[in-house]
Amino acid sequence: MSTTQQVVIVGGGTAGWLTAARLGAMAERQFDITLVESPNVPTVGVGEGTWPSMKATLQAIGLSERALISECDASLKQGTLFQGWRTGAADDSYLHPFSLPPEYASKNVAEYWRRDGLRYPFHEVVTPQALIATTYKAPKTADTPDYAFALNYGYHVDAVKFAALLRQHSMSRFNVRHVEGHVAGVNSDAEGFLTSLELESGDRLFGDFFVDCSGQRALLIGDHFKVPFQSARDVLPNNRAVVAQVPYDAPNDEIHSCTQSTAQDCGWIWDIGLQSRRGVGYVHNADFISEAEATQTLRNYAEQSVGAKVAQDLACRTLNFEPGYRGTPWTHNCVAVGLSAGFIEPLEASALAMIEQAASFLVESFPVNRDLMGPASRAFNRKMESNWASIQEFLKLHYVLSDRNDTPYWQQARDETSISEGLSDKLALWQIRAPWHPDTPRIDELFPAASYQYVWLGMNGHLNGVIGSAGQDGKDHASSSADLDSILFKVRERALQLSRAMPGNRQLLNALRMNNPSATVTA
Repeated sequence: MSTTQQVVIVGGGTAGWLTAARLGAMAERQFDITLVESPNVPTVGVGEGTWPSMKATLQAIGLSERALISECDASLKQGTLFQGWRTGAADDSYLHPFSLPPEYASKNVAEYWRRDGLRYPFHEVVTPQALIATTYKAPKTADTPDYAFALNYGYHVDAVKFAALLRQHSMSRFNVRHVEGHVAGVNSDAEGFLTSLELESGDRLFGDFFVDCSGQRALLIGDHFKVPFQSARDVLPNNRAVVAQVPYDAPNDEIHSCTQSTAQDCGWIWDIGLQSRRGVGYVHNADFISEAEATQTLRNYAEQSVGAKVAQDLACRTLNFEPGYRGTPWTHNCVAVGLSAGFIEPLEASALAMIEQAASFLVESFPVNRDLMGPASRAFNRKMESNWASIQEFLKLHYVLSDRNDTPYWQQARDETSISEGLSDKLALWQIRAPWHPDTPRIDELFPAASYQYVWLGMNGHLNGVIGSAGQDGKDHASSSADLDSILFKVRERALQLSRAMPGNRQLLNALRMNNPSATVTA
């Protein structure tokens, strides 16, 4: 029985260093960690969004929130505001917030909308977060402890600075060994298990367990193990993004408290507000628009806020990607985390969430010896396969619910032949009931039924009162409507209270930056 004593991580960036920190923070850790990364492979720093789960991840590794905000140009994110996705009209917008509807565990408030055709935007009245997130307000006050909140939130971060902070924290707090070098060769034993890596310098790194965080190059899981890559272009065909960093017009400009996602003729543009700048990117399908046209579209978008001269002078970069994933990201004694495992597209910020998922599951089921590699890898692969399926289904929902038919891109994106059976069944069932817990039965679902509700009703607001007919189920609608009025009144009162109490997003971030006594807290 061979005991795991050495863990080698190939590749840095957020995936590598977050995995190193999670492994380093394991209780009663009996192994050493080495991370090797090429010194001249840059991290893509365009501004990234996280889910609220990142708060628990940072707590688990003992990193303070104030350190993140001070050192990573970070801001607080309360959800995603979608604009132009249904019709492209100026008033076409809805919010997918990070808060649940009221009495979510037992009452399906979305059913009232489906049944009674209420003429209020769902997101605006079922959570106070809608008012706060869309008016540049913060989800907490400056005297609220790290990671506590009045309204749930995640982060917008500078990816380069975030990776640097995780590197410093991993090395100083968990004694992770950092090696700069290029992997030139991979050695394995007669059973196919990795034993060591050869570096161009001639050095050799021995290990009992290896983590492939080498990005799209996938040096171990792809080049060495030849684990097949499963393309997702038949479902979600975006494969390119043009990105840029946009300055604020003035240093004290308000900072959006949610990601802006604005639909375009051949894709959509993300707009992420950091403290010092915004990160924007036009995600699109290269089959329908040239790189030059996509770049100009992004410049035109930026021009609306910073003017023509600044917009035309922006340094734009092009990122190509193939949507898809590896069905077995863990094979033998090697697991892929991050882009080496897969990537679908930036919509709904699932990339960092999948890194968190993989690192968390790895910590929970870490194989202390070779005999446990098989059971651990099979459980891990099943979990990741389920996650990739959930991501594809939920992201596809945003496209198929659109009414846009104005370009070949949207015609393809809405094509019913690219809808999975599971999503097709959900859409059919939602004609007779609103999305609810039976649609997301697993306790560890990536997207709860509430997320489906926000998107479904956000994109189908014009169908209120048409999707289903009131009175069909024989329930006392007068009574249920009265109950709903009471529930929504409390939500509105809470929203007004928070609006008066919460500082602006920039105001809060400035206060937290001024009060950063330490970069670490007790895990």
